[in-house]
Formats: sequence, C-alpha cells, structure tokens
Amino acid sequence: MHALMLLNLASLVRGITITPRTALLDLIAPLDRGFRASREQKKAVTAAIDVLAVSASGQFRSVPDISGDWELIYTDAPDILGLDAQAGPFLTCTRIGQQISETDRTIANVIEYEPREWATSLVGQAKGDRLQQRVITSFARRATDPLKVDLKIKGAAFLPKQILGISLQSLPPIKLEGGLQPPFGSFEVLYCEGPEGPPMDVALAEPELEAVCELEDLGKYGRCASIRIIRTQQGYFSVNRRMAGGDGWGEC
Repeated sequence: MHALMLLNLASLVRGITITPRTALLDLIAPLDRGFRASREQKKAVTAAIDVLAVSASGQFRSVPDISGDWELIYTDAPDILGLDAQAGPFLTCTRIGQQISETDRTIANVIEYEPREWATSLVGQAKGDRLQQRVITSFARRATDPLKVDLKIKGAAFLPKQILGISLQSLPPIKLEGGLQPPFGSFEVLYCEGPEGPPMDVALAEPELEAVCELEDLGKYGRCASIRIIRTQQGYFSVNRRMAGGDGWGEC
C-alpha cells in the first residue's frame, strides 16, 4: 500500500490525473512480470488491482469475451514465479501466457523457453532458439456466476519453434492427450478489455496517451494493448496483455 500511496502523491504533485488502470501498470512496470517483486510491492499491486476492479465493476454489461493470445505481464503465483529456476542451467523462461478460444472452450497455457545467454555465447547458432510448452485445458463458465471459470486438463503439447538457428515452424507439435479430463482449478475474471484497447475514460483522463504508451519498462509489451486480470482459486493474481497478431503464440 505504501508504494501505491507514493505513486498517487507523485501524480498529485505533477498535476496529472492517474486512472486506476494506469496506477496499476505504473506499479508492475519495473517488476519483470513479478519475478523481481518484493513482498511490499506485491501488496501494493494487489491493492491497485482491487481499486481497478471496483472502479470497473459496472463495466461488464455482458460477460467479457476472453478469446485471444495473451502474454503475462505480472503475477504473484509461486508456481509461475518458479518457472525460470525450474528451467535448469541451459534454458530461461522468456514468455508466459495463454491462447484462449471461447468458441472451442479451450485455454492453452503457454510457456516459452530460450537458451540462457551463457549458452548462446558458447553455441552461437542457438541464439534465437525457442521451445514452447503448452498445457491445454477445457473451460466452462459457471451458470450462477459467468465471471468464474472452471478448468479441466485436456492434454499437453511441445512445439520446437527453432533449434540451432533452423526454423521448425512447419513441423507439427508433439501432443499428449488422454480420455480423462481431471479438474485443473478455476479463476475469476476481475477485469477484461476488448481488442479495441483501453476504455475511453483512460484516453480522456490522459490526453497524451501516446506518450504514456512508451513507458520504458512496459514498452516491449505494448502498454496500450488490452489487459485482462484474473484471480485464481488459490487467491493469486495474473495480469495479461492482449498480443497483436504478429507476435501471438501461433497455431498448435
């Protein structure tokens, strides 16, 4: 909460109107998706998420469509924050996200790995190599509360995108699927923007939105892209941004 108060105070001093959405993005920008977040910073982000969720509580006239390719820009979930360490000495976790289809009622949880820098310094051809791991789930919205989504595991897939500089995009993925679909938890959609991007009130409150979009630490994610926030069954949060077509996860 201390970090959130400082952010609001700084905005008052500068005479800038800061929307709850912008306040949240300002907080998570330097945190490297949560990997560098301290306990206090996580508390501040949680408080900012609560403020944004309350401010947008009347926004959902209908259940938001969460379809699309999404990239993680913040989480406090320990299982996600442990992925890079679990990747081992040779690989690093570069991108995390989801590919969601409301039509098929599927969510593919995507983890993308690349060689660590020291490995590419030894084997130059490995620079740019990518491997995707996907856990594929089916999902169903609860009839009594459509913002809450229940998941079941459908299978897994492995997609080598490039190895030793050779593109493998045309190769089919390695898929593992079973007949049973055990439960895989649930989540609640707290906030979700459509593909058109930030809501109009953000643009009106920030007339120089183009400059805001260039916030240094979020520049690579596309600050003006749509965002979606969920809370898992265990009480952890994830903030994702909608990926443009050219940098999406690709077909599986």
